[in-house]
Amino acid sequence: MKKNDTLFMVLRTALGLFLILYALNRFFHFLPSSYGEMPEVTQDFLDSVAAYLPALYIFEIIIGLFLIFNKWTAFILIVLAPLSVAFLIFSISNGEFSKAWPAFVVGLLNVLLIVRRWDAYKPLFK
Repeated sequence: MKKNDTLFMVLRTALGLFLILYALNRFFHFLPSSYGEMPEVTQDFLDSVAAYLPALYIFEIIIGLFLIFNKWTAFILIVLAPLSVAFLIFSISNGEFSKAWPAFVVGLLNVLLIVRRWDAYKPLFK
């Protein structure tokens, strides 16, 4: 295995673990976290989708497991892309950039891993 492949395996596993821990934390609250103070429109959005959040967190756990076990990775990264964008938009609209670092980490890792597997996506753009 090349050194570069090992790096991307570590990044893929780190992204998977991060997604799993983030989602499990939303169920079990073992790490301190909070959405913090939000603009009213952001709070209204969060209130309107609250019933769907457990399904989203379960989906994140499944995505994380697929990444850790390197199954369907190219597909999973594409599925994760809109979730990463939504996570970034929500975190930025919250107004506290210092608390948006998880969204930036997920987005950056997702982009790096997609670029690494770009050959798998070339047929989509023919």
